[in-house]
Amino acid sequence: MIRQTFNISLKPPSRKTFLEEECLNIYWKIKNFSYSWKNISSPDFTFSSKKWCLQLQPKDVVCKVICLSPNSENYYPRGEISFLTCDGSQEAVSDCLYLQASKDIIFGQRRSAFLPKDTLTVLCRIKVWNGKGKVSIRSVMGVKRSCFLWNLEKFSEGRYDKLLVENSDQYGEVQFSLKSVGGINSDEQFYIEISRRGGEKCNCILKVSVLDVDGKVLNYVSDEFIFEKEDREQFWRFPPIIRKNKLLACKNLLLPKDKLSLKCDFAITLGEVSDQTVVYSLYEDVIPLLKFSEDLSMHYKEESLPKDLKADLKRILDNETLCDVSLQVGSDVIQTHKNILSARSPVFKAMFTKDMKETNSKTVVIEDLDSDTVRRLLLYMYTDAIHDYQWENIMNLYFAADKYEVLSLKQKCSSFLKENLSCSNVCEALFLADLHQDADLKSVVNDFLSKYESEVFASEAWKELEKNNSSLACQTLREICANKRLD
Repeated sequence: MIRQTFNISLKPPSRKTFLEEECLNIYWKIKNFSYSWKNISSPDFTFSSKKWCLQLQPKDVVCKVICLSPNSENYYPRGEISFLTCDGSQEAVSDCLYLQASKDIIFGQRRSAFLPKDTLTVLCRIKVWNGKGKVSIRSVMGVKRSCFLWNLEKFSEGRYDKLLVENSDQYGEVQFSLKSVGGINSDEQFYIEISRRGGEKCNCILKVSVLDVDGKVLNYVSDEFIFEKEDREQFWRFPPIIRKNKLLACKNLLLPKDKLSLKCDFAITLGEVSDQTVVYSLYEDVIPLLKFSEDLSMHYKEESLPKDLKADLKRILDNETLCDVSLQVGSDVIQTHKNILSARSPVFKAMFTKDMKETNSKTVVIEDLDSDTVRRLLLYMYTDAIHDYQWENIMNLYFAADKYEVLSLKQKCSSFLKENLSCSNVCEALFLADLHQDADLKSVVNDFLSKYESEVFASEAWKELEKNNSSLACQTLREICANKRLD
């Protein structure tokens, strides 16, 4: 596979050339961007019969378009790349497919504008004749964070135990030690030595605060360090956090009962993407897309449960803690909890409380869903979260939500389907709406068909629908004609 890079120098932006409705508009949101230190590539997308991706180099804040198809050396698409601020403004714009921004501005002076909630948004517009529309990409950098209070008892004795903060195959064994440097008495300074043995190459970020007797932050020190992939023990000397003379001068305030309290925020990352979501909305008339939010999370809020509660519930599902019922899906057996299933689904509640065969059984057999869909259903039932927003996945999840009457999930799936209709998938949505008697979804589908009838009715998908479900096709045509007469 050949990766073609366009190394084009930056020019003053020419905004009038690339109109939104004439382009393929790619919105790429990268969450936890400040933790990235390796090059990041977006998922592939296609235009002009070639595969492409966006690549971002965090170190230099460079973004460019790369062609993944062979024999494309002489093909140079026209377009622009920009970084968006929190209000959606394009303040860093290149009128070619290569953009480099000032690191001091992105991470420093204008950090709050360009990195709201530590999320960088890239907009790439490519002038195309066919395939106009929108690709929404959401990438999440994998980061493991821990925030804890490190209490050093009997501080004046000068003997401080090591603190184990991480121990895994990926990140290795990470320990903190409090040490001192400098003079014997007043010039002495305390710092933290971080040691690591084993693990992959990773970046560590540490923020340390000294707390007073009331738990208020006195000072704040932060730094980061890259550990290499080595078997031997490696050491990172963190900057000094406080002088001994200051501790002694404020002993009652900072060393109550001879105890020093440090608040530590520790993050460790491999610098790799842990999760990516892609939504394609491609059809000839792109105008309806322009009203959609660029941020997928605005459509699909997943914060209805507190984060700690969501994490705890997911943990008991993943670890199969105290499970009392199994869901058998083909050869796959998933351990779950009757109470949670009953609380989230009236169908499961009836199974376990009424005179049904599942009431006294420890196994529920599911024959009309695949294992992946059931796991996505359970993830939502336990955590109120949906992952992997792909059209086929949401279609299957809609079916499962309707079957088990998880109405909030059904509504979210329906919203996704309505907002991502295209000429290639509208027939699938029509069949689904009819099968589940979803009048609201069917109404939106009919409106779409009425607006893009020439494209849809000439498509292979519509011909298949007429062949396999002629009654639904005829009924739909009658409804569209009736609505047009009313208009």
